[in-house]
Amino acid sequence: MIFGEALYFVGLAIVVVVFRFGPRRLRPWLIFVAGLTFYTYYAGRFWLLILGEALLVYVLGRLMRRPRFGLPAFALGLAGTIGALAYFKYSRLLGPILGQALGSHSGALPTFQDIAVPLAISFFTFEFIHYVVDIRRGTIERHGIGDFLAFAMFAPTMVAGPIKRFQQFSPQVKAARADADDVSAGITRIVIGLAKKMVLADTFALWLGPLGSTNALNQASKFQIASALVAYSLHIYFDFSGYSDIAIGSARLFGISVPENFAWPYLRSSIRSFWRHWHMSLTRWVTDYVYIPLGGNRRGLVLTCLNLMAAFTIVGIWHGAAWHFAAWGAFNGLLLVLHRLWTELGRKPLLAAVPALSRGAAGKLLHYGGGAAGGLLTFSLVTLGWGLFVMPYDRFLHMLGRLL
Repeated sequence: MIFGEALYFVGLAIVVVVFRFGPRRLRPWLIFVAGLTFYTYYAGRFWLLILGEALLVYVLGRLMRRPRFGLPAFALGLAGTIGALAYFKYSRLLGPILGQALGSHSGALPTFQDIAVPLAISFFTFEFIHYVVDIRRGTIERHGIGDFLAFAMFAPTMVAGPIKRFQQFSPQVKAARADADDVSAGITRIVIGLAKKMVLADTFALWLGPLGSTNALNQASKFQIASALVAYSLHIYFDFSGYSDIAIGSARLFGISVPENFAWPYLRSSIRSFWRHWHMSLTRWVTDYVYIPLGGNRRGLVLTCLNLMAAFTIVGIWHGAAWHFAAWGAFNGLLLVLHRLWTELGRKPLLAAVPALSRGAAGKLLHYGGGAAGGLLTFSLVTLGWGLFVMPYDRFLHMLGRLL
């Protein structure tokens, strides 16, 4: 755990002090140098790749402001960032398929098994895509290279998010005051994050044994398997939200606010509401840069459902280079589609036909009772879905057989 190491907090304290009392005009460069040092320490030689990609994205962003080069630079920016992610993260997954498609059975094509995945490349990719798309949209004002490099290499959000937006982040760097309230709030948030990660998440991790292998599933009772699934659901929440708390708290020490990532997602009454409160910066990113460009909900119910499936399959693949991640994303997309169908074809027509169901005592009963039932169902389905996230789909199907 990078954020659990004492070295991280020693380095953070030094950089915060220099940031607070150093010249404001040098702040972006301080953040950049500190972030690059952080990345080099944990990722080694890959610093050159990430820095090179960042510089390329910045140069292409400058070229995009010129009418003659705008579209080619935009296309190259998207292709370069997505291509780097595809090569380093998904080559091992897609390489065999490519080999079969080309009819190679002799090993002439590379197997890609030895390709290492650069630290945090998924988060870099999403922030770089946001940057080039929003420059294309005209929503990012002109700025210097130091401003962009500070955005790209801000250490607290580099490894596990939250996913930032340049327009919200960059103006804060030189304007930040980092007063006593910021320091107090930042330290408090960091302590909460450490407690979530090192106490709660690590405790729930002790209960995950039945999910570790097919043999473990065979030896476990139904209750033990179900308990392990619930434990994993709580483990991943406290682990990831703990990381987010530390990142948000670390940024607050600089006087910088970054997006919130979790807002009690397991207390939500529908899968739609769950995804509005779980990894919120990712959900907003996918909404703005995948779902809406595909058409969102503007082209009828059928295409809305297809767009939901496409967007959340991408969410699944983004999390990891294995087919069970894609299946997990598609599973959540299917849940969102079913919720959408129920809302449009069931709930709305029912309330229109029987207005009494939304009024008086009956309305309150349905509101609170339906909310409680919906919350329990949502948590159960999300927890079941985490089984696809944590294990290969063949073991997941075996687990379902054991549960049933």
